[in-house]
Amino acid sequence: MRRPVILVLALGILASSATSAFAAAPPPPAQTYEAESGLLLGKTRLARENPDGTGRTFVTGFEHLGDGLALAIKTPAAGFYFLDLGYACGGDKRIPVSVNGRAQGSRFFPKTTGFGEARYGRVFLDAGDNTLRIGTDWTFIDVDFIRLSPAAAPAPFHLSAAPVNPHASPEARQLFTTLTREFGRRTFAGQHDSNPGSLPRLKTIADLTDGAAPAILGLDLLYYSGTWNHPDGDGAIETARDWALHRMGIAQLSWHWLSPGGSREPVWDSFSTLKTLFDVDRLADTSTPEYHAVIADLDRIAEKLKVLRDARVPVLWRPLHEAEGQWFWWGARGPEATKRLYRLMFDRFTRVHHLDNLLWVWTSTDSPAALDWYPGDDLVDIIATDLYAPAGMTGVSSQPSTASVSSTPAANPSPSANAAPYPPSPPPPPGSGSSSGTTSSPARTSTRPTLFRQSTVILAPLPCASCNLLPPLR
Repeated sequence: MRRPVILVLALGILASSATSAFAAAPPPPAQTYEAESGLLLGKTRLARENPDGTGRTFVTGFEHLGDGLALAIKTPAAGFYFLDLGYACGGDKRIPVSVNGRAQGSRFFPKTTGFGEARYGRVFLDAGDNTLRIGTDWTFIDVDFIRLSPAAAPAPFHLSAAPVNPHASPEARQLFTTLTREFGRRTFAGQHDSNPGSLPRLKTIADLTDGAAPAILGLDLLYYSGTWNHPDGDGAIETARDWALHRMGIAQLSWHWLSPGGSREPVWDSFSTLKTLFDVDRLADTSTPEYHAVIADLDRIAEKLKVLRDARVPVLWRPLHEAEGQWFWWGARGPEATKRLYRLMFDRFTRVHHLDNLLWVWTSTDSPAALDWYPGDDLVDIIATDLYAPAGMTGVSSQPSTASVSSTPAANPSPSANAAPYPPSPPPPPGSGSSSGTTSSPARTSTRPTLFRQSTVILAPLPCASCNLLPPLR
């Protein structure tokens, strides 16, 4: 079975296991660090489990930016370690961790009854002294202890040789080849901008970097949705075309697809599950009004995408993102309904409209259920993730409001993912006087092949050819 491309900021140094002529040495035992032994940051404080002052001691007060806990960790050897957290929380939370100043990501932890224990994931620790910091994201957690145990290095990645569409255009194939060729070697930075007319975020980057620009420009087709009923949209298609042809960059398009029917006011917010009565599960019956409404919307968007196809512009096409969160209507009825819609779109765009300039990006989250929603290797070129840095987080791995294709050698330890508590608010309608956009952070290592991800890592000065970006490294 073919494997989709993985473009991911990989976590890691391959941990070598000590061996002898007779047998491998046993792994070092797990190390447990009590929270009360750490340095309290911000307004965190010690507390007792029981009102009478008995029971375990834990750290509480994770309520605001800057509230945290720093623990001094000493490890016998450099390598990967599993991090487990003893904690309590009254609802599902995300808890951010950094190691030696490198952001590791804000990971999901489920609601507990009393204190429980759950695995954060794999982190890379240096030999000797390390500092592990637990920060604040979704607030109101209690931390009892952390436990570290030796872990294997991340599995190697296997990249596909060609796009999933056998009729992919030469430009799409060349872009695909560039991304796979540079995997593990270079990082392409990018920026999403919610205002395609003036691109204010790109101007800010240029001002801060003496004229540099990202290689990738991310835009959204929200205002081309049929429900919005503005044939010319907001200019995103034309801006993507100009970005590729005149500024020699890579175009990435998302689609906050306004509900094809049953929208509640305001219409421009109807991609939200809470703002529509549309039932995506009814697409299983091709005679339903829902099915015909979806086909009409797909055909409408396809006509817009043909502008890019005819201009020979390859596109990183990123539809139906974050479906497993179920906050968008396309994910509201579960994974099978979403995969059915994705397959319908793929078939309509490739077989009917011949949009052979698209590279298909499946965008997920770090939800434990994410793999249940995956459409399949035959439909996906690039597996992606939307991950969001907690407010105020800084560092190479967590700059805000960006999009990039990343590739970092597995021989270098790197930060991992940060995740968001809810989908970002949409930009208001054109002319409303303000705008807002997605804030995203680097993706964490995945055991599947994959990533187009959103994050600022480096900036590439223009020009930057969209199909043959850089000469091979020597």
